[in-house]
Amino acid sequence: MRLLRLELRNFRNYRHLDHDLGGHLNLFLGANGQGKTNLLESIALLALSASPRARRETELLGPLAAEARVLGRVESEGRIREIRIDLREEAGRGRKRIEVDGVNRRAVDLPGLARAVLFWPEDLNLVKAGPEHRRRFLNQMLVQVEPGHARLISRYARVLEQRNHLLKQIAAGETGIETLAAWDEELVAVGSQIASSRRAAVAELAPLAGRHHQAIAAGEELAIGYLGPPDDFAGGVQKSRSLDVRRGVTGVGPHRDDLLLELGGRDARAYASQGQQRTLVVSLKLAEADLVAARTGEPPILLLDDVLSELDAERRGALLERVASAGQVVVTSAEAAPLPLELMHEARVNCIRAGALEPCG
Repeated sequence: MRLLRLELRNFRNYRHLDHDLGGHLNLFLGANGQGKTNLLESIALLALSASPRARRETELLGPLAAEARVLGRVESEGRIREIRIDLREEAGRGRKRIEVDGVNRRAVDLPGLARAVLFWPEDLNLVKAGPEHRRRFLNQMLVQVEPGHARLISRYARVLEQRNHLLKQIAAGETGIETLAAWDEELVAVGSQIASSRRAAVAELAPLAGRHHQAIAAGEELAIGYLGPPDDFAGGVQKSRSLDVRRGVTGVGPHRDDLLLELGGRDARAYASQGQQRTLVVSLKLAEADLVAARTGEPPILLLDDVLSELDAERRGALLERVASAGQVVVTSAEAAPLPLELMHEARVNCIRAGALEPCG
């Protein structure tokens, strides 16, 4: 899996960018605020059909107009495809149009055509923040390796929205609780598929992450488990009905899932130091890259957003060892210092200044 070319038009602070990428290591240097993260965000957008950081798509539009474009030429399994995403603001809302080789595609059909794993400082939220961050991690991984998973997530979100709306109507006396039956059935049907995929992925991910963690922090055992719906999912939804009506929200389902993260048998979210959290996150993301490669037969594009300077020498070495043996890697950094000379010699290096690329030096 390789990104051959990236074109940006009015994306964030990039007014106009046309760039051909190298086959292995691509290094972009620049001070804070120059556009390093924006560049990686555009590549992640091509892989996921959604930004991993923007809350609204209108945030992606630059200063030139109420529209933007991201275009990537991707090579996978000997085939080259062109992915184009047009963004625009319309009546205060973000709109998105996606084409693959000139043919319109739905956003839920895009993930998997380009596959990427993003390492960035916000990854610490996988340990220290709420369960929504861990669910997002699972979603972003699975949509890239399981055809149709993005459709499942979209469908589940619609079912959940409709059921929650109906719960509020029941609480207001506008309809009876028996009207939940059809939505309960749909919630369980779709939610069970999502839960099954997550359970299998976590079972595959756990030993991979454990091995990486042992290599970085010998003697400290990492355990990862899936905390999903009850075995009797339908029964759990049925039992939760009255409480759901009182609260106006659905209390049982994969939208409540979480990951169990333990170090030495203790909850990492409560007891891990920041250094231990960083080790856990690096191990988890390396395992994600391993899983994507195992499931698809190709290593994903690794996107490293200024994370090397955040790591100590041991963790940096473990990550760089993976980088050296990976496929295509795109690294951003405020300076070249964290990178060893042997990697610098083989890297294609560019400097970023105010949303533009220029030769370094």
